[in-house]
Amino acid sequence: MQQESYRSLSRGACCALILFASAAIARAGETRTWTQTEYADFDKGVVQNLSLRSDGLLTLAPRFQELYDTSAAYLWAMAEDSKGNLYAGGGPEAKIYRLTPRGEKKVIAELKGLEVHALAVDSKDRLYAATSPDGKVYRIPANGKAEEFYDPKSKYIWGIAFNGKGEMFVATGDRGEIHRVAPNGKGSVFFTTGETHARSMALDSDGNLIVGTEPGGLVIRVSPSGQGFVLYQMAKREVTGVAVARDGTVWAAAVGNKQARPALPPVQPATVRPAQPAPAAGSGTQAQVRPVVPATAPLPAAPPVTVTGGSEVYRIDPAGNPRKAWSHPQDIVYAMAFDSAGRVLLGTGNKGYIYRIDSDTLYTALLNGAPTQITGFHAGRGGRLFASTGNTGKLFEIGPQLEREGSIESEVFDSGIFSQWGRLSFDGNANGGAIRIAARSGNLDRPHQNWSSWSAPVSTPEGERVNCPPARFVQWKATLAASGSGNSPELTSVELAYLPKNVEPRVEQVEITPSNYRFPQPPAAAAGGAQTTLTLPPLTGRNQQTRAAAKPR
Repeated sequence: MQQESYRSLSRGACCALILFASAAIARAGETRTWTQTEYADFDKGVVQNLSLRSDGLLTLAPRFQELYDTSAAYLWAMAEDSKGNLYAGGGPEAKIYRLTPRGEKKVIAELKGLEVHALAVDSKDRLYAATSPDGKVYRIPANGKAEEFYDPKSKYIWGIAFNGKGEMFVATGDRGEIHRVAPNGKGSVFFTTGETHARSMALDSDGNLIVGTEPGGLVIRVSPSGQGFVLYQMAKREVTGVAVARDGTVWAAAVGNKQARPALPPVQPATVRPAQPAPAAGSGTQAQVRPVVPATAPLPAAPPVTVTGGSEVYRIDPAGNPRKAWSHPQDIVYAMAFDSAGRVLLGTGNKGYIYRIDSDTLYTALLNGAPTQITGFHAGRGGRLFASTGNTGKLFEIGPQLEREGSIESEVFDSGIFSQWGRLSFDGNANGGAIRIAARSGNLDRPHQNWSSWSAPVSTPEGERVNCPPARFVQWKATLAASGSGNSPELTSVELAYLPKNVEPRVEQVEITPSNYRFPQPPAAAAGGAQTTLTLPPLTGRNQQTRAAAKPR
């Protein structure tokens, strides 16, 4: 009687398995939908000339127009005079480049040193450039014959700026000093940060200096009389950018983890440390990612280097209250600026993204520059906005017009089984322009070759059935085109229906217990009538042994 009950249980388990398999087969025959609508969905695709907002809104990006390819490895700084001449400097050769309003391009000076990390123009249109290492400030007249203006006796110069009195402030490393220099070139230490580097600097409307440091990640306000006050200590180690908004709000960007910092080797007189645009100083497990190179050694172009730690951006309101506004686990912020509407722009590497902080809850991946790093911004005359890049060193203008057309190729979707493709639809607003979405399919997990061609595009939100061959993998491509007046379409969601093939059941093996087979003793019944699980041993080995022992007659 007991043996029969176990056999009944075995048959019941088999029935349950059959019912489960039938349910799975039934689901395989149901129409399903692949939907992409989040930022993370679109960010996995290949985006060209489109902006992606953090809530998943896709629009045309501002035009990113190349103005000057300097052939330098990287550019760090820009400045503009009253005539509209744009100057840029970088490395690894300390050259000064000029771009005139008529588009004329010229190298106007070559200074001693390995790079130019800061530029400024005074009220008399005189250009000043700061070099590193063995930092010095040079004044460059119209004839391009540079003359030494000030020597702070520091290894690095990270920034220079003029106040309303015509005094120059010089941010230095490796002693973290701020120098104040009179118009006649006489200067001295104005403020000591107590840090290794005064890494970034800006002036507010009251004449206060806002200074970002490394390695403590401090944001310090220094009054005109030289009194310092720490506004905030960042969780990251190096404050690569500070900027002051019209209402007095201080913005600060910091990069690199503070943990596991190896000791710095002593600086030898016979060595130099050229700054590289790919890594950020002090990021990740590298304390100062500026490799030590003998002064007589050839200087290769800066290679791209992976840095860990990511970035954080904080907003410190005029009352002194700090709040995190943006962060990214990988991208490194090199530059900060404001657009014509007063929104913060972030220039990053090593994927060349420019981000815009729209509000406390929204940000936009505004555009993706072809170079590896966006190293600097300059808000020019007439509302023009310029960007400098690294790997390679180029000058670009951002906007104000939008691109006429942009596209996104989605990630490859794996349906998991041979499927038929149905209706392709989307949510969006053409705004007088056009949204066109096509699809293609294949049985290879990467669409480089041997996939179908792109289907005829769908241009209405309700969509239509897409003409793609049945396959396991599929991908869509959306193209956004501006209206005649330059308005951008808006795309928020793409949806594709598909029907997995209904796979018929297939019985590959039937096992029957031998005669007089004794099932194992069941566990004692649980208290309160709780259900117990019975695990039956495999029968295959016993059956195989029985068949192997059988002899042909």
